[in-house]
Amino acid sequence: MPYLRRVKTIVALSTPSGSGALGILRISGPDALNLVQGFLPGLVSWKPRHAHFQAFVVDEEVLDEVIALWFPGPNSYTGEEVVELSFHGSAYILDSALDRLVQAGAQLAKPGEFTQRAFFNGKLDLSQAEAVGDLIASESASAHRLAFRQMRGSVSKHLQHLRQQLIDFAALIELELDFVEEDVEFAQRPALLKLLNDLEVEIERMLQTFRLGRAIREGIPLVLAGAPNAGKSTLLNRFLQEDRAIVTEIPGTTRDTIEEKFRLGAHLFRLIDTAGLHESTDRVEQMGMQKTWEKVAEAQIVLYLVDPMQSETGQANELFEALRNQAPNAEIIPVLSKSDLWTKEVKSPWPHGLTMGLNEDLSALEDRLNEAIINAGWNDSQEVLIANIRHAEALREALQALQRAHHGLSSGLSGELVAYDLREALQHLGSITGEIVADDLLSSVFSRFCIGK
Repeated sequence: MPYLRRVKTIVALSTPSGSGALGILRISGPDALNLVQGFLPGLVSWKPRHAHFQAFVVDEEVLDEVIALWFPGPNSYTGEEVVELSFHGSAYILDSALDRLVQAGAQLAKPGEFTQRAFFNGKLDLSQAEAVGDLIASESASAHRLAFRQMRGSVSKHLQHLRQQLIDFAALIELELDFVEEDVEFAQRPALLKLLNDLEVEIERMLQTFRLGRAIREGIPLVLAGAPNAGKSTLLNRFLQEDRAIVTEIPGTTRDTIEEKFRLGAHLFRLIDTAGLHESTDRVEQMGMQKTWEKVAEAQIVLYLVDPMQSETGQANELFEALRNQAPNAEIIPVLSKSDLWTKEVKSPWPHGLTMGLNEDLSALEDRLNEAIINAGWNDSQEVLIANIRHAEALREALQALQRAHHGLSSGLSGELVAYDLREALQHLGSITGEIVADDLLSSVFSRFCIGK
């Protein structure tokens, strides 16, 4: 692993300032305590992990009264010496203190640099460091639970176990290459084939969790689909409780997709309003409908809105089947809309469909969405869930390498070729936790973090 740790002491405002709030300056590095000491002349003796209430003095004047905490390395977040100073949340106070600490020799931290140092100092592996960013960005209870489990090492521990099994057998294959002229066989082929099969099955199982993991992390894709003027944009606005989409009585107002997020209970939904589906020769409308079908294919849940005063039953059923064919793994929920405007009695052609007026309470629809999540068998309490696309891609690459090694071993290929595929599988698995990592990958991962973390 490359060693990129900066030895210079860094400082950052790790909590935003605001009226009545606390602002925390975090300092990490080999000279953190000495650097801070000059501003706390009344603090004669520091006690590790103990809160000290002291005056923060600048140019012989008290700037603020702070709470100071000292974490000696390696027993700190970064693994280095860390000092945290809690100020009153004044922008002037925080800016002044930060400026003077920099003048005294500290360096402003880059985005994610505290967590990056924790990674380089062995406090976190790369997947755990990424989970820190996910935890900060979590927008729902389920996303928070998922990120917290991964930060605690749920994925890392599982991968380490798989990787160690593969390392043990790969080492025997490599050993055989040193004795190729003696025709010695250290690795039992049946046992190795079984191991490869077991690893392939387990990696495939992990990959199957990616659909759920990604939905929990980024929001469950919920698509509003139907004919023009069926009430899709009205429903979007009601979910969001704001006029996000333009609503008129003119069909075809929405020509492009509109995406927004909203929470329902423990879950985050990615709500997608789409262009109405109908026969049209208008090129712009056709482009909008193409995007609609693309979003339907990616959906976990589709709310199919039908205005029975405008759509014939045969046409509505035909579009319903088209939606099911486009999204065979999604839950399609028919909704007969605008019931408060109906001029005659309407019977739903779908036994499990819903009826909804323009101004009716959404509780029945919200209950149906929760039911859809339960029916899908989504269980965010699973110990190992893959939610990061980088992890999923690495697992796919590792699986392909294992499958090639499996085929080569079964076909009697030379040990050298099998060993190459095993090494490649190990490399992809190691890239997830950072045991094998490139500098550009690290820059990409930590640049997404906020400053001060």
